[in-house]
Amino acid sequence: MKITIKDIAKKLGVNASTVSRALNGKPGVSAQLREKIIQLAEKMGYLPDLTAMGLKKGQTRIIGVLIPDISNPFFAYTIRGMEKVLRPIGYHLLLCSTNEDPDQEVENLRTLASQKVEGILAAPVDSGGNRTIYKKIAESGIPLVFFDRIVPNVDVSYVITDNESGVRELVTYLCKNGHRTIGIMTLRARSFTGKERLNGVLKACKELGITVQNEWIIDGESSEEGGYRAAKRFFSLCRKPTALIVSNNLMMLGVMKVIKEIGLKVPQDISLVSFDDSHWNEIFEPPITCVAQEPEQMGLIAATLLINNIFHDKKTSRTVLKAHFIERQSVAKI
Repeated sequence: MKITIKDIAKKLGVNASTVSRALNGKPGVSAQLREKIIQLAEKMGYLPDLTAMGLKKGQTRIIGVLIPDISNPFFAYTIRGMEKVLRPIGYHLLLCSTNEDPDQEVENLRTLASQKVEGILAAPVDSGGNRTIYKKIAESGIPLVFFDRIVPNVDVSYVITDNESGVRELVTYLCKNGHRTIGIMTLRARSFTGKERLNGVLKACKELGITVQNEWIIDGESSEEGGYRAAKRFFSLCRKPTALIVSNNLMMLGVMKVIKEIGLKVPQDISLVSFDDSHWNEIFEPPITCVAQEPEQMGLIAATLLINNIFHDKKTSRTVLKAHFIERQSVAKI
C-alpha cells in the first residue's frame, strides 16, 4: 500500500500541511519536528509523487529516456552521462526500453508524452519506421534529442558517433595485416547504426580491393543471442573469409561462445575485430581489437543539448563524435 502524507501526519498527530512543509523544506516547522517527520517518512517508505508535485508547479522535472536494449552496457554508460548533467539541477529520468520493437517504441513515446515529461532523449529503433510520431512530438513542443541513432528528416538536435570513419579504421587495419577477404556481422538492418556501419564497411572494402561475398554478410540482430545464431551459421560455411568484423559489443559475446564451443583459435583460425568496446573485450583470450565509442560523453552532450532546448530554445545542434582505435591481439598477419 502506498504511504501518503496523511498517513505520516496521523502517526505523529500533526496536520498533513505540517508534514508537507517539512518534506518540502518550507518554513513554519521546527527543526526538531522536521527531523522527526523526515525520519518517520523514510521508515514508513514514503515516496513523493513527483508528477503530481510537478503539475502543481507547472513542471514535472522528469526527462524521458528511450533506449533500444537495457542489457547493453553502452546504454548504461550513456545514461550515467545524462544523470551527471540532469540530477544536479533537479531532474529525474524516466527510462523506457523498446527492446528493438517499433510498436513498443510508439507505446513508450505515448506514455512519456502522457506523463508530461519536460523533454525526451531517444535512441530510435528504426531509421525511419516511426518518423511520424517523432515529428509529432517535436511539433508538440516537447524538446527532443536523439543520441547514438537518428531518424532522418526529423529536425531535432542529436549526438552520434562517426560510424563510417570507425569501420573504415577496422577495414584499413585488416588490410594492412594482409586480409583480403572479410565477413561482416551486422546490426539490425533497419537501424540507423546498422545501415551506417554496413555501408561504411562495404565502401571501404570496395576502395581497398577487399572481397566481401553476400554469404559472409550475416545479421546478428544487435544482440548476444542473435550474434550466437549468426556465428553458428557463419562458421558452418564451406568457404570463409580470413577476418570477421562484428558490429557491436553484445554480438561479440555470442561469437566468442560459438568459437569456444567448436574449438577454434583466434586469430589462428579467424581474425576478429569489433565496433564498440566492453570490459569482456579485454579479458577474452586473446583480447579483441576494436574501435571504441564514448557513450558517457555522448550522454553528457545529449543531456546538455536537451537542457539548452528546455531553457534557452536553442537552434538544432548536430554533434558527431569520433571513435578511437584500440589495437589488441585478435588479428593475425597474413
